[in-house]
Amino acid sequence: MNKDKTYSVESFAKDQIIFNEGDESNYAYLVESGSVEIFRIVNNNHVIVNKIKQGELFGEMGIVSSAPRVASAKASEKSRLIKFNQSDVLKDLKKSPTIVNALTHLLIKRFEILDNELREHHGTDMFMKVTYLLEILDDSQNRHIVSYKKVLDRAKKLLNATKVEVDHAVDILSKINLIRVETTINNEQSIEVLDPDKLISIAQTYYESMTKKNKDRNIGDVAFLDLSDLASEMNVSEERVLNRLRSGVIPSDLIYFHKAGIEKWLNQKTRESFD
Repeated sequence: MNKDKTYSVESFAKDQIIFNEGDESNYAYLVESGSVEIFRIVNNNHVIVNKIKQGELFGEMGIVSSAPRVASAKASEKSRLIKFNQSDVLKDLKKSPTIVNALTHLLIKRFEILDNELREHHGTDMFMKVTYLLEILDDSQNRHIVSYKKVLDRAKKLLNATKVEVDHAVDILSKINLIRVETTINNEQSIEVLDPDKLISIAQTYYESMTKKNKDRNIGDVAFLDLSDLASEMNVSEERVLNRLRSGVIPSDLIYFHKAGIEKWLNQKTRESFD
């Protein structure tokens, strides 16, 4: 370890929580011994996202993208973790070669896509529950406004929902123009229901379209698939597909590159980028 860096070593008992979904992302961790489980609670189901082994890093994506934790972490067994602060990780990334930075941003994007897919597959039910909760809490006479904090509190108690799930539902409702989120002079947020009479019916239509999309998802009549499409069709991660390519299970001569696209990309690279 670089003596100029600030880090600490922390011990965790089996099943002890390291951080929760929705927490601020101020630290990354390296597993010195033991193992860690990355998980989410979706519609009261314990969904395992990843398992981190000795020598592997986790928690770095949040601090790189400056986003709250999108999943929780707990020790699968008695574990010792090396804890790095945000500034150290960001300094290392700035020192990295251009190609490493490019790959880092690509991984962040793919992680966000996978997280959005997980929410689409498991989060639509929570979307409708939050919508119904908004209808119940909307007891205003004129402008139909409810405190964001109140919605979060009731969602946690009544629906066992996480802040991330509520934020996601609220974000969708805002994008389809059913609500407006406002910030008061006291820096508190409120939710205004724009059309109370149509709130449930329009949200239900959206919910049904999303549910149908997940059920009917297929390849379609296309000549080529990208890596993301193939992983989605096989219902596995992109990394799993790449591993099968490396091992030869999937023949390498099935992989093609778009000629114009790859030539444009290569023009921005140098031979040293592949060393």
